[in-house]
Amino acid sequence: MNRLLILASAIGIACIWQSPNTFADDNGSKDIILILDASGSMWGQIDGVNKIVIAKDVVEGLVRGLEPAQRLGFVAYGHRREGDCNDIETLADVSKDRDGVIKSLRNLTARGKTPLSRSVEHAAKALNYTKNAASVILVSDGLETCDVDPCALARTLEEQGLDFTVHVVGFDVSEQERKGLACIASETGGTFVAADNAEELAGALTEVADTGGEPSEGGGTPIPSQLVLKATVLSGGPLIQSGLDWTVTSIDGEETVFSAANTGSAEAELLPGEYTATASWSGWKDASEVKHGQLTFEVKPQQHKVVTIPIDLGLDVTLSVPQQTQEGVAFDVTWTGPDDLGAYIHVASAEDGPRNAIYFLGASRARTKAGVEDQTKPATATLGAPSTEGQYEVRYVLDQPRIILARQPLQVTDGAFSIEAPAEAAVSSKVSVGWSGATTPGDFVTIIEAASNKAFENGHTGKLNEDGTAELTMPPDPGSYEIRYVLANGYTTYPNTQHAVQAVAPIKLIPVSAGISGPAEAVGGSLVEVSVDLPADWEDDYVSIATVGATKFNRDAWVALQRADAADGSLTLQAPNIEGDYELIYFLAPGKSPIARQPITITRASATVDAPATVRMGEDFDISYQGPAYRGDRIVIAPVDVPDSKMWGWGARYGFAVTQRSTDGSGTVRKYKFAEAGTYEARYVTGLQHQVLARDTFTVVEQTE
Repeated sequence: MNRLLILASAIGIACIWQSPNTFADDNGSKDIILILDASGSMWGQIDGVNKIVIAKDVVEGLVRGLEPAQRLGFVAYGHRREGDCNDIETLADVSKDRDGVIKSLRNLTARGKTPLSRSVEHAAKALNYTKNAASVILVSDGLETCDVDPCALARTLEEQGLDFTVHVVGFDVSEQERKGLACIASETGGTFVAADNAEELAGALTEVADTGGEPSEGGGTPIPSQLVLKATVLSGGPLIQSGLDWTVTSIDGEETVFSAANTGSAEAELLPGEYTATASWSGWKDASEVKHGQLTFEVKPQQHKVVTIPIDLGLDVTLSVPQQTQEGVAFDVTWTGPDDLGAYIHVASAEDGPRNAIYFLGASRARTKAGVEDQTKPATATLGAPSTEGQYEVRYVLDQPRIILARQPLQVTDGAFSIEAPAEAAVSSKVSVGWSGATTPGDFVTIIEAASNKAFENGHTGKLNEDGTAELTMPPDPGSYEIRYVLANGYTTYPNTQHAVQAVAPIKLIPVSAGISGPAEAVGGSLVEVSVDLPADWEDDYVSIATVGATKFNRDAWVALQRADAADGSLTLQAPNIEGDYELIYFLAPGKSPIARQPITITRASATVDAPATVRMGEDFDISYQGPAYRGDRIVIAPVDVPDSKMWGWGARYGFAVTQRSTDGSGTVRKYKFAEAGTYEARYVTGLQHQVLARDTFTVVEQTE
């Protein structure tokens, strides 16, 4: 661990807290809320130690060193949910109580986003900043990730606050990140300190000494400092609450200055100097073997020191991966380790926590599949690669508790994808596009509205051809679009990985026009002659007779142009049988967009039915008719009280089918099985839409002896 950096962090925050000009007003000290970054990036490491571990130890030491009268609250963000910009929580209300802050701090786990602006606003409101003098201390390892301007927010809080100040500690931040964080402090009259800048922090320490903030050593007599000892299951694992034996010796190991047995965390008072702490733990698995951890540290005069020692479980792990792979190209991983403990192997960003896997595989299952049962012998399996170039880590992770046991760097290189497409195209047309790049199985191209948050649109994708081309059908609506190369990759919930957009080409879709004309009036069910002015790529288009203003075709009256052999601009289609006002509509396909219309009125076809006045049950009888004789027309027999809309389900049966194009004819109803004597109807019913065009009643009587 970088001792200088941890000391710098402590000094930097101490400068802010201890300076009398920082919080003092005419009525005494201001209330303070400390905000700690617990976003996923805090799992990043400094000299092999997770930043969240370093920050928790430093902050706990400073909380313990506060003046008893100082009121303090504690807020964290990103500690509960991944990807949630509202994950901000007050973990300890403003008070003089330190135990609540320390307990919450120790239980903190880094997980999610960095909503630092909203967290500052959250703290300001908790402090009632418009009516009270108040200060916020923000400890963050990066910039805002939730689309809020922190500088603008800080300016607003300063303008609205009575006496509101934000002090910012940038923890392991880049030069660019420092500028973004520093503006929060400058806009509110606060102080910005970079935790990895020893020279700046040394100057701040001098300032503390000048203002009387440097502790006294009691006229030359050394004064003990408080030491807090904690242990975790491996580095970054859960805090061990019991079963620990502690020994603290001088750096040379000759003198034991503190010991404790069968406890959890321990506290002691030590004189300034260098020490070695050893923790022994008997709580792992069946407690048959004691596990140990050791750490060397320095205690400064009157500075509370918090030390976290990782317990080494003696789990031997080896992990081997290639130095690099291309975006989306799976790679081989070779490992040995305690697979039977529920371990798995995953690839993730270096700043992701142990739960944030891009792709993973269960180590035990993968070992079995590889045919290598002995855990001490190397097994090899294939792991999916991220979809975006950059630096990543492949990790061997224990499941219970969730701890990273080994890690190897992996560089993901650019696949050099590109798209070539025309600047313009007609809506619903077919367009050939060019692509290049190192493809992976399942990759495709798509067209989608420009700047859409979705990677692709279902129904508007095209397969990649080996010759570097792909065919796409354009959407039906004009406007600005993008043709995208989409890297398919395997299923994952990790953002921007499955179906990752690798290349984009803008394209403008322009409207097309067509014409349609036909008679102003037609008889229901008749064949209507229609003329059309065809656009390019008309073969998939269709026409329909649909209700006035319809945006969808009428399933009972439509025809595809190619099927209707409309290359010469003429076609016929059958009119609906239901009378009323309609439109002849030209529909563009794909997309089903209406682009041309003409009104048409459908009149009811005429028909007659003539049945005998009386029919005896069980006997054949003849019915004559006159009607349009369209395909599917028929004579139907039904009880007189059964309505037309329900005649198919109320005992109605076919009498006989009308011969197509035989407009004046007759037929015989043979051995019709009447349920009972009574009054019945013979109905002339169209095959299309089942409209009753004519009817005649007759009486059914019992058969006589």
